[in-house]
Amino acid sequence: MSFPGASADEQHRDALRPLTIVVVAMAGGLVMLAVVLVLIGARLETPATWQLLVAGLATVGAWGLALAAPVPRQSGMPLLAQVQPFVVLRAALLEAPAMVGLVLAFVSQPMNLLVYLVPALFSLAGLWLFARPSVVVRRLSRAS
Repeated sequence: MSFPGASADEQHRDALRPLTIVVVAMAGGLVMLAVVLVLIGARLETPATWQLLVAGLATVGAWGLALAAPVPRQSGMPLLAQVQPFVVLRAALLEAPAMVGLVLAFVSQPMNLLVYLVPALFSLAGLWLFARPSVVVRRLSRAS
């Protein structure tokens, strides 16, 4: 909550707290999916080359889209109102490779944990590097 003597930075941080919780929850969901895979018997084995290639291409594509996504131009909207859709878009893009890895883990026989873990780790790193609200605020303020 903001108070009259609070600096603009503290007010921004308070306003971005719900978005930060969303990003952290998405990252926690990726970790919990790995735990569930272990509990249902997934094995840590080297996956087929085509599975690694699909997971790798999905990861590179997601990171590329997160980095090259066009930044909205200056409009009448306040900066904090522009942050929410941009954070959600980046988080969804960066989580997509982990979901592809999850599908590939279930497709492989026996169920393979590594084909999920590799893109999930890159998704976690991408969420930390590109989807945190503070990072998005810096990117949007630089672009305007």
